[in-house]
Amino acid sequence: MKKFIMTAVFMTTCAFSYGQEYDENYFKIAGIKTGVSEIREAELPLPLATPSDTKVAPVVAAGAIINAGAHAWNIINNGSAVGNLGHYYASAMPSSFTWSEVVNWKGPKKIVYSIQCENLCGMKILDMEYVVSYYYGGNYNGKGHYIANFTIKPRKLKIKWGFKFNMALQIANPMNVGTAEDPMAQLQADLGWDFSSPLKKYKEFSTYAVRGDGDFQDISEKSRELTEKITPLKQEDKKDGAVEWN
Repeated sequence: MKKFIMTAVFMTTCAFSYGQEYDENYFKIAGIKTGVSEIREAELPLPLATPSDTKVAPVVAAGAIINAGAHAWNIINNGSAVGNLGHYYASAMPSSFTWSEVVNWKGPKKIVYSIQCENLCGMKILDMEYVVSYYYGGNYNGKGHYIANFTIKPRKLKIKWGFKFNMALQIANPMNVGTAEDPMAQLQADLGWDFSSPLKKYKEFSTYAVRGDGDFQDISEKSRELTEKITPLKQEDKKDGAVEWN
C-alpha cells in the first residue's frame, strides 16, 4: 500500500535567453511530495548482522533495555550517501546478553519512504527513497521482545545540479514498554533532512517508533496519515505495561 502527501505545486515553463543557462525558476522549489509503502517480510530473507559475541553487562535495573549499537549517524551529505552506512545500526537489547543468546528473530520489516521535488520549470529536481528496517521479536531466555539492526538507508537518490540534500538520524534511549519479567523493547528515531537551492532551504523532521513485537509508528504530526495502513497489530497481540526508562 502506498500513499502520498503533496504540497502545493505551481507549474510554469522556464524561459531561457541567449547566454543564460538557467533562469531563476530553475532554482525555485515548487513543491515536495512524500510517500510511504511497506515491503512484505517474506520477500526479504536477509541475514541478521551481529557484531562480535561480546557480553554486555552494564549496571541497570531488572527488565532494563540498552542500545547495543550506534546513537547517531549521517545518512546523506551534500547529495551523496555516506560510504560506511553498513556499520551503523541501533539495537534495543537486554541489559546483559551475548548475541547468540537472543533468538527467534523475525523480519526484517522494511518501510520505504519517498521524497520527490519539482521546480517551477516542472522539472523533477529531487527523487529519492530511503528504507527504515529492523528485526524484531528476539527472545532472551524465553522472555521479552527485542529489536536488532534498526537502521535507515537510502535506496535511490537522484538530484539535479545546483541543489543540496542532507539527511541524519538520532536514536533516543530505548524503553521497556512491557514488564520487568517480560520486556517489550521500543526504539524512537528522529530523522532530519534538508533540501536547498541557492535561493531557499527546506527542513523536515520525522519521528519513528518501533517495538519489539514489530509494531511501527510514524509519530510525526505531518506524516502520521502516511502510515495509517501499515500492517497493524491485532488487539490481542498488544501488551499493556508500565514504561521503564533506563
